[in-house]
Amino acid sequence: MQGEKKQLVFIMLAFICAAGVFFLSGLFQSMAYWGNGLTWYWIGVVLTFITGMVGTAFILQSLKVDAPVEKNWLTILLISLRALAVLAIGLGFLWTTFVVVAGMSGM
Repeated sequence: MQGEKKQLVFIMLAFICAAGVFFLSGLFQSMAYWGNGLTWYWIGVVLTFITGMVGTAFILQSLKVDAPVEKNWLTILLISLRALAVLAIGLGFLWTTFVVVAGMSGM
């Protein structure tokens, strides 16, 4: 049961990072209008990608925790939550990249 709790903590932290990626991607778009140049824009982009990488590290940490041998509802829930967190972080990376490319092309 201890390993399942550790996995759940890592997965929840990954979800927080995934939410942070989406929040920061909206924030750095408005940061483009701060100051004279794009310095704050790129600082926001870097912070967004760092948050996503930290979320990815939490996912990888959850994979390193020993999983129980028996499959019960909690184990299936953890696997489903991990897959959902990977999807959310992946979509966050794609969305941030799209916003950067669109912003640099003048859309």
